[in-house]
Amino acid sequence: MGQDQANSKLAKKTLFIFLLFGTVGQIAWCIENSFLNLYVYRTISTNLLTVSAMVASSAVVATLTTIIMGWVIDRSGRRRPFMVYGYILWGVSVMLFSLFSVSNMQDGLGASAETAVILASVGMVIMDCVMTFFGSTANDAAFNAYVTDNTNNKNRGRIEALLSCLAVVAYLLTFVPFEMGGVTTTKYYDASGNLLPSATGAVSSKPGNWTLFYCVLGAVVIIAGIAGFFILKNKGEYSVEKDAPAKKKLARFFSFDKEVSSKSDLKFKDLFYGFRPSVIKRNKYLYLVLATVMISYIANNCFSNFSAIYLQNTLKADDYIPVIGYLLPWGLSQGLAFVAGIIAGVMLDKTKRKKTVLIIPGIVASCLGSLVMYFTSPNFIKDVPVATLTLYCIGNFIQAMGSSMVAVVCLGSVRNLTPPDKTGRFQGIRMVFVVMLPMVVGSIVSGAVSSSDRYIVGVDEFGHDIYTCPPVMFLLAAIVVLLAIIPTIFLLKAKAEDLTTPAEGLTEETAESANEEIIAEAAADCDSDAPSGNSADEANAPDVLSDEAQGNGEETGEPAGKASEGTVEPVGDVSAESEQSNRELCSEGSVENAESGEASDPTEDSQNS
Repeated sequence: MGQDQANSKLAKKTLFIFLLFGTVGQIAWCIENSFLNLYVYRTISTNLLTVSAMVASSAVVATLTTIIMGWVIDRSGRRRPFMVYGYILWGVSVMLFSLFSVSNMQDGLGASAETAVILASVGMVIMDCVMTFFGSTANDAAFNAYVTDNTNNKNRGRIEALLSCLAVVAYLLTFVPFEMGGVTTTKYYDASGNLLPSATGAVSSKPGNWTLFYCVLGAVVIIAGIAGFFILKNKGEYSVEKDAPAKKKLARFFSFDKEVSSKSDLKFKDLFYGFRPSVIKRNKYLYLVLATVMISYIANNCFSNFSAIYLQNTLKADDYIPVIGYLLPWGLSQGLAFVAGIIAGVMLDKTKRKKTVLIIPGIVASCLGSLVMYFTSPNFIKDVPVATLTLYCIGNFIQAMGSSMVAVVCLGSVRNLTPPDKTGRFQGIRMVFVVMLPMVVGSIVSGAVSSSDRYIVGVDEFGHDIYTCPPVMFLLAAIVVLLAIIPTIFLLKAKAEDLTTPAEGLTEETAESANEEIIAEAAADCDSDAPSGNSADEANAPDVLSDEAQGNGEETGEPAGKASEGTVEPVGDVSAESEQSNRELCSEGSVENAESGEASDPTEDSQNS
C-alpha cells in the first residue's frame, strides 16, 4: 500500500514542469484555436470558410508533424531539446502573426483592398501551419511523451484532469486581460462617430492592437522554452561527452551512433507504426478509446471554433453586458467546466470499478447540454436576451462537464494503454484521433452550414457580408456525440486489466532476443553442471544456478537440466518450445558427458538448439 501511494505521487519539480509547459502550451494553442479566428473575422474577412480552412489545414499539419517528430523524438531518445528549442521557435512564430494584416499588405505590397484581403487570408493560413509545426513538435509530441514517461496508472487520471483544466486557465489568462482590456477588440463607429456595440451598421472601425498581443504572448512562450534549459532533465537521455566531436554529438543526438543503436533502433517505417492492421488488432482497446474521444471531440468542434462569434453576433451578448460582453457567459461556463474536470479526474482515480463506466454519463451530459443550447437559442426564445444568455451558460456548462468526463477517462486510458517504449510513435495516432479528424470534420461541417447566405446579417464598412453562427450547430453536436456510445459498448465489455495495461508488453523482437538468451543459458547450464575433465572449461562456464540449486541437484541425483528448470523463464509460446528443446538436449548431453567424462561445448549446444 505504501509503495502504491509513493508511486502515485509526483515530485514537486515534475509537477511544476507539467504546470509550466502545460499552461504556456495551452496559451499558445488558445491563440491558435480562438484568437486567430477572432483576428481573421475582425480584421481580414468575415467569411467563416476562411476560418474553417485555417482550422482544417493546421489540424492536418499538426497530425503529420506529430507522426514524423514523434519518430524523431523516439529515435533520439530525448524530450528536452525538442521541448526547449520547440517552445522558443513556437513563440517566435506567434510574434510573426502581427505581420499579416490587410493594412500591411496594402502598404508593404501596394495591393488593392480586395487583393490585400486575399493575401492576408492566405498568409494567415500558411503562418498558422508554420506555428502549428513548432507547437506540435514541442507540445503534442515532446511534452505529451514527457508526461507519459513521468507518470503511471496510479496518477495519470489526476494529471490528465489537471492538464485538461489548464486549457481553461490559459483562456482566462488570455481573454481576460486582452479582451476585457480592449487590446484585441475592434471598435465600430456610425456616421456620426458614435461607438457601436458590433459591426452591424458601422461606417468605420478601429482594430485592436494585435501587434502588442502577439508580441507579449509570443515572449511568454519563448521564456518558457528558455526556462527549460535549467529545469528539464530528460529521463533515460543518452549521455554525450562534453568534449566529444561535433559529428559524434550529432550522431548520438539522432541515435545513429552504434553505441545506442540497439536502444533506439527505429526505422522510417515506424512513422506509420500505429496505422498497421496488426498493431491495431493487438491494441484494439487503445483504438476503441481513441475512437470514443474522437467522436466526442468532433461534437465539440461543431461549435467551439465559432463560440465567440456566436455569442457576439447571434446572442448579441455585447449589447446587453457592458465592458466584458460575451466573456461573461463564456467565462462562467468554462470556469464551471474547470471544476467539473477536476471532479472527473478525482472520480477517475478513486473509482474501484472500470473507469470506462464514467464515459456513458459523460456522453449523456454532453448531448443534453448541446440540446439545451440549441432549444434556448433565439430561434425558440424571442426577445428575452438575458434568459437566452443564462440558459446558454447552463447548457454550455452541462456540455463541458460531460465532455470533460469523456476526455479525462479516455485520455488517461490512452496513456495507460500506450506501450512505454513506443510513446513517440503512438503520439501520431493520438493526434489523428484527438486533433486532425475532430478539427477537420467538425470545422468543415460548421463552416459549411454557417456560410449559407441565409445567415448573412449585414455588411461591414468594406461591403463584405457579415455572417452569424446558426444554433443548428448545437443540434449537430448533440447527434454526433451519441455515436460515441458505439465504441463505448465494447469498452464496457472489456476486463479492467485490459484497459490499464499496454497490449504490446512483448514485441516480436523482444521475444526473439529472449529466446536466444534462453538457449544460451540452457546450453551454459549443461556445460556447468556436467562432469568435466577440463578445469579451464569449468571455470569459464557461466554460473547460472545458485549454490542451493546446484546442491539440490546433486543431492537428489537429478539431471542438470532438471535442476535448471527454475532459473529459465519462458517468454511467449516460442520461448516455451525453445526451453523444452533445451531441456531435452541438456539431459541427453549430461548423460553422454557423464559417460565420456567430457564437457559439452556451450557454443555447439546453442547452435544445435
